[in-house]
Amino acid sequence: MSALEALHRLRHERPRWTALALATLAVLLTWPAVDWWLRSIEVAPQFRFWDFGAYGNAVASWEAGEPLYTRNDDGGFHGSFLYPPFSVLLFYPFVELFEPETTRLAWSVVTVGVMWVGMQALVASLGRSLSVPERLLGLVALLGFQPLLLGVKMGQTAAFTGGMLALAGAGVMNDSKGRRFDDAWATLGAAATAFVGLLKLPFAPAGAHLLRSKRRFAAAVGTGVLLLVVSLAVFGVDSHRLYVDVLAWGVESGGSARNPALWLPPYYRPLAWIPGAIALRLVASAIVATYAVLAVDADREVFALGVASIPLLAPLAYTYYFTVVLPAAVVLLAVEFDHPSGRPALPLVGFLCVQFHSYGLKFVVDVVPQFLPAFSALRPAYFLLQPGLWGNLVLVGLAAARAAERVELPAWVEARLAAMQSDETSLQGD
Repeated sequence: MSALEALHRLRHERPRWTALALATLAVLLTWPAVDWWLRSIEVAPQFRFWDFGAYGNAVASWEAGEPLYTRNDDGGFHGSFLYPPFSVLLFYPFVELFEPETTRLAWSVVTVGVMWVGMQALVASLGRSLSVPERLLGLVALLGFQPLLLGVKMGQTAAFTGGMLALAGAGVMNDSKGRRFDDAWATLGAAATAFVGLLKLPFAPAGAHLLRSKRRFAAAVGTGVLLLVVSLAVFGVDSHRLYVDVLAWGVESGGSARNPALWLPPYYRPLAWIPGAIALRLVASAIVATYAVLAVDADREVFALGVASIPLLAPLAYTYYFTVVLPAAVVLLAVEFDHPSGRPALPLVGFLCVQFHSYGLKFVVDVVPQFLPAFSALRPAYFLLQPGLWGNLVLVGLAAARAAERVELPAWVEARLAAMQSDETSLQGD
């Protein structure tokens, strides 16, 4: 049964959810027109592909034998190349194969294509077939996902990383089904996860599912070792030493957050405004890892939890990081439909909050105060009015709750608890 046929059949069984799903689809399909209007009034950014300029400069520096990373006058690396050395090999073909006028467009087309293919593979792994018209409709809907569209405008890697994680999700979903090529899918999923996690270290929570499978974990480690060996051989030790400085600068930059009133389209600061945010991130990461290890038969839940946690736990997040939320939301939909007391509306609600994060926040901090000046008194609390923060929390919270339901303590822990309870009972008897 195709996706649209399934949606049509659900109109009687789940009428409110069907209405919400159709509204979500309508938002995605109409957003390119909305974005065109926002660009016409100079609210939304144009298609400038700024960040790919830094990627191209890194390729040129490498070819000229110059350092990949350049400090600014203040000692930081803002506006320069920030990816690990091996990533230059990802950008190199685009610089070499295309003319300068078309390089950035080619990068955007290919990365969106990766996202499109990845999402189709993920949907198929969840047992839902897609007709050709549905696949084309899905491409238009992808371009209407505001965080992804923003990443494309900036020439970012958002569509590529989102697509790779969707492929990783397909590998996880296909793992352990006992069918032909499922082992290969699992290995592909692990390799894709490792590649993304090394390309952008803040995306490390996506690797939660690796803790659930020795085969996936080994494949991810092997991928990481291979990338490191190639990177050291091609770019040398000095480039990697300097990249460590880049990482340290990134952590320091994520330690503070300016008020959302100073809005820009990529603005998203979920935790940096909270005292002790680093400790909070570490605790949350430990919880995700614990669920990954202890939850039983919870590959879907753990994958969704790890991926949805990326924008929330990253030291320095941006709106286009929400692109990776799309695979997590799709997996959570499947989880909720299969759950006896599932709430499939919640993934859509979280997704819509993410969709409207950027311009919803601008409306709150720029438009509302113009008509209600007293609203400006809430400026210190603007951090709590980020739509994406609440959408992110809905998705992470839902995935965490479903994973928690499947947590089982190891036998030795249960034995120890039983012994402690027995000792306590004996003491009370005495």
